[in-house]
Amino acid sequence: MTALLPIALLSALVCHASESASLSCDADETPAYVIVYEHYVTRMIDEQPDKQGRQVVIATPETRYYEETGERLTRAASQHGDTDYTPYRKVRWETQDAVYTYLSTDNIARVRRQPLREISLTPYAMPSVSGATKTLMGYACHWHEEALAGVQKTQRCEAVFFGWLTPLYTRTIAAGRDVVFSEATDISQRCINKASLYVPQDKAWRFSE
Repeated sequence: MTALLPIALLSALVCHASESASLSCDADETPAYVIVYEHYVTRMIDEQPDKQGRQVVIATPETRYYEETGERLTRAASQHGDTDYTPYRKVRWETQDAVYTYLSTDNIARVRRQPLREISLTPYAMPSVSGATKTLMGYACHWHEEALAGVQKTQRCEAVFFGWLTPLYTRTIAAGRDVVFSEATDISQRCINKASLYVPQDKAWRFSE
């Protein structure tokens, strides 16, 4: 049985690190990009943050692992205007053909099928689209903005790590306020034990659309 990967224990799973384009990993390891987002916030209509926390994304040729930990308002608390936060943890494993998502607050384990993707051994690349670029933490990313009916605007800067299109910066603005904000604060290349990224089998996975 494979334990989940707590953010606090992330360093214990890293065997060695390198900033070179190619890593020499042991047989039980996989090359990976580890991207840390120190600040993640979503807000309700008012000024009260609905959710705030920290994210880690680990991209490997076979899997993209995502973990978010922090505190959030429950639906009941937000409806009654309470400000008592509840700790939460959201974990997601994206494999070649499925996405597994686990929410600790309600012990929800969902799996959704997705089109089969090819494994990419290219550590880092820019998206194959034209447009503006920016540089975050030493990595160029494709910058673009999307507007929704003139009332909401989303800004993203994305790069490709082992074939996974990954946002390094996301900001959604509505009514002049940030409703989503996430920005990468550290990007590193590492060798990580493969077993630490396996989808755990002790969850009651249920299929969803």
